[in-house]
Amino acid sequence: MSNPKEIKKRILSIDSVVKTTEAMKMISIVKLRKSKELLLHIKRYSESIEKLFQHFLLSFHDKLENIQDKKYFFSSGKKKLFIVITSNRGLCGAFNSLIFDKIHRYIQENGYLKKDCIFFSIGKKGFDFLSRKYNMYKEKIPNNFTYKYEDVIILVKELIEDFFSKKFHSIYLIYNHLKNSFFQEIIIEQFLPIIFTDFENKSSKKSSNCSILEPSKEEILDYITPKFLSVKLFKSILESSTSEHTARMMSMHKATESASDIKKNLMLNYNKERQTSITKEILEIISGLEALSETN
Repeated sequence: MSNPKEIKKRILSIDSVVKTTEAMKMISIVKLRKSKELLLHIKRYSESIEKLFQHFLLSFHDKLENIQDKKYFFSSGKKKLFIVITSNRGLCGAFNSLIFDKIHRYIQENGYLKKDCIFFSIGKKGFDFLSRKYNMYKEKIPNNFTYKYEDVIILVKELIEDFFSKKFHSIYLIYNHLKNSFFQEIIIEQFLPIIFTDFENKSSKKSSNCSILEPSKEEILDYITPKFLSVKLFKSILESSTSEHTARMMSMHKATESASDIKKNLMLNYNKERQTSITKEILEIISGLEALSETN
């Protein structure tokens, strides 16, 4: 049997845990609402720029084939770069561990050599895990990276330059996609080179509009493609952020429920112990009175 005082201390500590998890749950709800709103806007913008990009490719596909090396559509080299989007903090359930498991299975299933896989983590948890097992694109996470669209544009510009310099054969995005409040899916999609057939399959027929472009198709391609890729990466970051806040909200909700159940059990034990001690004291008083009456 535990001491009632010790049980009381544990109850007080559980109370503080419940208050903490409940507060973290409310914070996650507020952040989730903001993240969903921002994601909705970027999805609309992404759909518009993707349609514009698709129209450009389908309208001038035959002429684009004459561009040297097809630039964004042709790959060379051996190494593959994986951009992994994780969280900066923990307490979000299996949010990060599911990504790490997916990476391990994906490399094994495709037979990639460890030396040919380079990783870049957007998120401290991913960097801490991946830097111990794989080669990293950067030695540390840039301190000035604030997950804003302006930072994404700078990062995409660096990635495109490294891709053109043939440092990487291909670049992939790995992130959590929220299907619903109870289910998240790990997405692995190719970032570079751009797969033209993906756009071709989305359209039933090629565009027949004979648009006049100035100054040239090459310059327009160099202008619109980085924007398309920046929006794609930024949307993936927001998808991951929405999934993270949802996972943390659910984790804190479950933690609050578990702590409440522990508190109930502790209260029952506390009441039992208190009742036992009261009964024991009453018996001692009765036995003392009986002893006094016998001596008299």
